[in-house]
Amino acid sequence: MFPKPIGNTLLVFSLLLSIAGCFAREHVVRPPTPEERPPVQNPLIPATDSTITMPITIDLSSFLNQVNDGNVIPKKFDHWGSYIKNPKGVDYKYYAERDDFSMMPSGSNASISSVQGTTLRDWWKGIEPAGSHISISSALRYKIGAPPHSLCGEGNEWPKQGAVQGNIAMGLTPSYGVSASVNGVTISTVDACTSRNIDLEVVQEVKNKLAESVHGGLTNTVARINTLTVKPQLEEVWNTLRNPIPVEPNVWLLLNVDRVQHTGFSGIGRNADGTIQIIAKPVMVFGPEPSSSSAGLPPLDTELTPAGFHVVTDTQLDYAELSKVLTNRLKGRRLQQDGKIIVIVNAWIYGNGGNQVILRIDLDGDVKGHLYLVGKPEINALTQTVYISHLQYDRATEQLLQTTATWLLRTSLRELVASEAVLGVAPATDRVRDRLAKALNRAVSPTVSLKGTVESVRGIGVFADAKALHVRAMSDGTLGVTMTSKP
Repeated sequence: MFPKPIGNTLLVFSLLLSIAGCFAREHVVRPPTPEERPPVQNPLIPATDSTITMPITIDLSSFLNQVNDGNVIPKKFDHWGSYIKNPKGVDYKYYAERDDFSMMPSGSNASISSVQGTTLRDWWKGIEPAGSHISISSALRYKIGAPPHSLCGEGNEWPKQGAVQGNIAMGLTPSYGVSASVNGVTISTVDACTSRNIDLEVVQEVKNKLAESVHGGLTNTVARINTLTVKPQLEEVWNTLRNPIPVEPNVWLLLNVDRVQHTGFSGIGRNADGTIQIIAKPVMVFGPEPSSSSAGLPPLDTELTPAGFHVVTDTQLDYAELSKVLTNRLKGRRLQQDGKIIVIVNAWIYGNGGNQVILRIDLDGDVKGHLYLVGKPEINALTQTVYISHLQYDRATEQLLQTTATWLLRTSLRELVASEAVLGVAPATDRVRDRLAKALNRAVSPTVSLKGTVESVRGIGVFADAKALHVRAMSDGTLGVTMTSKP
């Protein structure tokens, strides 16, 4: 047994060796912050063609009043007093009368009327609507006679029922004037002649004569339509939409209106209704109010653009909030390698310029201090998440670990951090949706209002600068503009 002084000395020496062993196993790693990379420009927002729909209405009251004037288009076609000889030498006579014309809903393939339960089955026979058109129609009563005693519509059978329809092609000129021309006139029969002695060629000849008479009156009357124009109301809307639309303080929607198209006219009642498409390249921008565009109303474009309204905008994800998410996922995670253990105690993510992010991971255990990993943010369009591609230790961190704790390089720390540094873009796209919903449903002038829907918002890109992570979002929906009378 050692003397007491020697025993005390040995005890102290053993304690020192134990402490030294502990320090030998624990490493303190504190590499310097990675050098900031030179800034690079966020790629320009891609221009996406969008359509803004605008309904227009042409009042055709004066046109209908004129075609219903019996001095312009007869209301009675009386050739019953004497016979007419056709080219084959067949004598015949006829009488017909019509009601007032009214506008027929365009695109319908059904009869506008039925007579004594008989549907007008051949209403559209022989008619080839040419794109944008309107149709007027009227009920018709007729009878046809041919010697010696052949009659179509006489006595108990008088009159036979039919209809007359005028088809009018209608569009806009490049300078926004209305252009109309007669596309054809069709005489249809509800209940056809049943007398076998009436030559079908005679019936067709009567139809042709009636159609020719109506066609001549319509041709003279459409000149009244050709004096109309929609340019003044379009100019007012165009000039209004060139102005920035405020969304929030220092957030603006720029429509960047570019072209104007016309999808066609259809008629009902006493109006011809059409749709104008204003083609735009909308973006959402941040900062002071941008200047208005100075482009005037362009000539009407003839090439149609698919419908749909699309807005591309950048919105921000705050690094501090992202760091909280990352810390919650990583804090307390333990890794073991070669009998040594590390524990993650904290995590941060922030920008390093040049579209690069830095992840700082604070450690405890056999390595104390922090490490830096760097990578480039990328977006997964399918899962709508941002991940860090090519995540690796920065140069200073790797060099320090090579000299102090090479075993840590063999752990799965880097893979663990990469798997957890996957961030959803829903908070960013939700903000975009809310902003757009407000911007697309408002009055933008005393006479012009917007009404739109946001059907979907998806992330399409991501970019990192020193201040925030910018998520680029594409919003799809519809946008229409309406005009009201001046207050």
